[in-house]
This record gives sequence, structure tokens and C-alpha cells, in this order.
Amino acid sequence: MTVKMRPLNGSLAMPFHYQYALQGLLYRSLREENFAHFLHDTGYYKGKRKFKLFTFSRLMGTHTIRRELKRIEFKNIITWRIGSVLEDVIQQLQERFMQDRLIQINGFPLIIESLELEEPRFNQSKHVIQMLSPITVYSTYEEQEKKKTNYFAPTDPAFPLLVSSNFSNKYEAYHGYAPRDEFIIRPLQVNDSHKVVTKFKNHIITGWLGKYELESSPEQIAFAHNAGIGSRNSQGFGMFEIV
Repeated sequence: MTVKMRPLNGSLAMPFHYQYALQGLLYRSLREENFAHFLHDTGYYKGKRKFKLFTFSRLMGTHTIRRELKRIEFKNIITWRIGSVLEDVIQQLQERFMQDRLIQINGFPLIIESLELEEPRFNQSKHVIQMLSPITVYSTYEEQEKKKTNYFAPTDPAFPLLVSSNFSNKYEAYHGYAPRDEFIIRPLQVNDSHKVVTKFKNHIITGWLGKYELESSPEQIAFAHNAGIGSRNSQGFGMFEIV
């Protein structure tokens, strides 16, 4: 779903790390409170791993980076993309945004200008994708009795393995059975400029933008498109578009 919105006062000022604010807006906008609590507190499980099965992009539009104020100022029309394999998520958000076109983000009022529901066609086994929010995969370990997190770059041999494993767990958490086909990701145009370090609450997260190639069945690529690839999708990571 593509949401296009316009700041009522001419601009929207956001901190550099604004994913938490967008996630909060998304949860608050779900019309059914019980469903929102289920998604936030419970979600879908594969073993001990929990998945929310939705993702969202960064804000896109004309903007100015104000480094001295540590914020980004958006003007004119702002585009926000939301994806989910859960029909209730998209349906409830659509109903809320159509009924209540005035929303607030970071204390700034915005008006919903338009909503668009896309149904992209995945009719081949290979697709080139562009990340709309950073993809991140990681492993955790203990060092001197402290929990550490290691984030992997797309050039690391572990990167495609972790993306594939994450996809399999996510797919099985939703469907109840493992995916039938491989899920392969290859970096195409990724360099140091695509590295993004984000602060989400008290966590420092490293992710990567750029272009990649996905190879899998059309059905599985469609699932990944709606759920997001990599980890932390519900925190605003792993959304992509076909190019």
C-alpha cells in the first residue's frame, strides 16, 4: 500500500532515526484494538523466533537534512509504503486512513492525499530489487557476560545464508510448513554509501540499501515482498520494490 500525505503546516520535521514514530503510527492506526495488541505483543512464531509479518519503507519526498538540528525536514507530498502478508493489516489501515484523513507524525499534522493498493506481478524466478528501507541480518553472542550483536554486510558470505534462513522461518511461521524452493539473494549495486546505521529505541542497527537480485519461485518472492526480507521488518527494515 502506498500512502501519499501532505504536511498541513508546509513541512514535517523528523529526527534522523524516525522508524519508531512510524511504527507507532501504524499500530495506532489499526482499527481493531485486540488485533493490534496481538500483533504487537504476540505475532507469529517459528520456534522461539517471533515475526510480525509487516514492513514499511522510509519516508520519500522532497527533504532537507539539517545536521545542526539533527533532523530531516520534508516538504510537499510525502510517500510512505507499507507491506504485509496479513490482509487484516492492509485492510484496517486502508479503512482508517480513508475515514480519518488527518494524522499526526512526531506532533506534526498531515492530511492523507491518496491511498493506492498495488498488486505487483511476480511471474519469473529472478527479479532485480531496490531497497526502500535497509536490509539487516545479524547474529548475537556473549562476550565477557555481555550480549553482543554482529551485523553482516552484503559482501559477507554469511549474508545470503542468514537472509535465506530468516525467510524460511518467516514463511513457516505464517504457513505452518517450510518453503518448497530456495530463496537466494545476490548483491548487485551495493557499496559503502548504502550502509545505514539506525537507532531504534536503545538499539543501534546496521543495514544496507542498494540493488540486489532475488531468485526463488514467484510465490515466495511475492511473500517476501509483502513481509520484508532480512530481520526487524516491523521496525522499518527490509522493504523493497521491483526495478
